[in-house]
Amino acid sequence: MTQDQLEDIKQQFGNNQAVCEQVVGLFHILSSKVRFRTVCMLMYGEASVQEIAEVVTEGKMTNISQQLRVLRLAGVVQQRRLKKQVLYSLADPKIAHTIEYLRGEYMTSCNQPQ
Repeated sequence: MTQDQLEDIKQQFGNNQAVCEQVVGLFHILSSKVRFRTVCMLMYGEASVQEIAEVVTEGKMTNISQQLRVLRLAGVVQQRRLKKQVLYSLADPKIAHTIEYLRGEYMTSCNQPQ
């Protein structure tokens, strides 16, 4: 790598601090298996806490509310009330696009002969 390339990369990194922190924060939030699976499930649409718990934690309610709170505070999911139910959905379509990209990359590599 040349010195010019190093300087260019260094300048890009300096200009993209906020984006870098946002992406690192998103991956940190998604580093939990329960949170990651919750986000994957919400790609299919809105779901209640009970529905998420049934699919993601096999009916165990103990942890799911805490994980949804973490996701909501991080801006990954949003909630709305419908009568007595609270429904969750993804807050930003970019998150679904990111998961779809990763799924495509890893599903493709899983299907390739070795």
